Amino acid sequence: MLPVAAIILIVLKAVGLLHRFSKPLAEKLPFTHVGGIAIVTIINLILLLLICFLAGLFMRTKFAQRIKKWLEDHVLVYIPGYSYLQAVSAEMLRNDETESWKPASIFVDDNEVICFVIDETENYCSVFLPSAPSPSSGSICVRKKSLITYLPITVVEAKLMIKQFGKGSAITIEKLRSINQAAEIKKPANEIIPK
Repeated sequence: MLPVAAIILIVLKAVGLLHRFSKPLAEKLPFTHVGGIAIVTIINLILLLLICFLAGLFMRTKFAQRIKKWLEDHVLVYIPGYSYLQAVSAEMLRNDETESWKPASIFVDDNEVICFVIDETENYCSVFLPSAPSPSSGSICVRKKSLITYLPITVVEAKLMIKQFGKGSAITIEKLRSINQAAEIKKPANEIIPK
């Protein structure tokens, strides 16, 4: 609740500051309301959107990125819930970055765990082990390719399973195992070649 309360407080303070500029401007206009909404409120919203747009442009500069990194490393990291909100918002805004991920499963302490293969070489894979219910946080490990089982589901389906605390994952793994067993049965027996 603390980060949400802080955001509400900041927005209210910003609107209060903008009211000082918008009120004199609104008094010069010949009308006080537009569609039942006070002209002061409309000017406040336009100014707030303009400030957000300009702040967004500024944040794209290298100088702003350096300031942001310093603030995150030295100040914001100590605010409760900031890292979580940042991860959740990044997940919502950058879903395209996860499209190249491959849903898979690996064994961790005799438990089959749903994970995502992020990167791979000839013999190894970088694996992200998400935690429930937020698939945007978790741990990272490197595994041999032979220890990884790819799942026949999409990234969106895998994320949904994680958000629902694993609902549907048991049936997915069971179907995969039955498909693999059927494929093993159909394989022809190896012929013994005499020396």
